[in-house]
Amino acid sequence: MKILIIDDEPKARSILRNIISEYCKGINQIEEAQSVNEAIKIINKQKPEIVFLDIEMPNENGFKLFDYFNIPPFETIFCTAYSEYALQAFEVSAIDYILKPISVSKVQAAIEKAIKTRGQNKIIEQVSILKENLSVQHLQKIGLPLSDGLQFIKIDDLLYFEADGSYTQVITTKGNYLVCKKIKEFDDLLNNDNRFYRVHRSFLVNIQKISKYSKKDGATLVVENNKVIPVAREKKNGFDEFIGKISV
Repeated sequence: MKILIIDDEPKARSILRNIISEYCKGINQIEEAQSVNEAIKIINKQKPEIVFLDIEMPNENGFKLFDYFNIPPFETIFCTAYSEYALQAFEVSAIDYILKPISVSKVQAAIEKAIKTRGQNKIIEQVSILKENLSVQHLQKIGLPLSDGLQFIKIDDLLYFEADGSYTQVITTKGNYLVCKKIKEFDDLLNNDNRFYRVHRSFLVNIQKISKYSKKDGATLVVENNKVIPVAREKKNGFDEFIGKISV
C-alpha cells in the first residue's frame, strides 16, 4: 500500500513518516508533498491509496486538493490542530482525522479505518459538509453511518435519537434510520450543541422539535411527530433549568 503525506512543515512530515514506517504494517511506499500542487503530481504518478492531508497550510487551504478530482482515487485522513468546535464539525461530517500532536495509536487506527472504508467515494460530499459546518456558528449537517455507506441529514431535520441496544434509531422529519452507534456516541458528539438534550437514557431530543412539555404524572415531552418521550426523574431538574434559559 502507498501513502502520501501532504504538509508544509518538514518536521511534521518526518514524524508522521517515521510512525507509519515503524508501526504500521503493509505500507511499502511513503511519498511526501509540501503543497497541494506538488501532491497532485505525485497522486497522478504514484496513485497512493491513502493521503494524510494537513488543512492549515500558510499559503493554501488543504481543501483545495479536492478541486482536482470528481471522485478522489484515495482515502483521506486529515491532520488538524483545529478548535473543539471544529473537531465536532469533523465528527458529524463523518470524516477521519488525527489531532496534532499525533500519536502512534491514532495513526494506526486511522489507517485501519481508511482501509475498511475504501471505495465508498463519499469524500467530496463529506468535505463539502465539513466546510459548511466550519463556516457557521451551528452545525448544519450530520453524517449517519449506514450499512451501505453514509446518509447526510440536516441538523434541523432531526427530531430525536432513541437507544436500541447497541444501535440507535435516528428519527427525522424525512424518515428514520437505524445506525450502528450507541446513543451515548451521539450524546457525546452533540454535547456542546444547545439544541439537543439527553432527557432519558434512551432518548436524546432536539429541543427545537418539542411541541409540548408536560409535568403531570411524570414529566413527558411531545415532539413534532406526536411521539411521547419520557423525561427521566434524575434528568428533570437539569432539564427544567436548561429549558428555562430559552423560555420567554
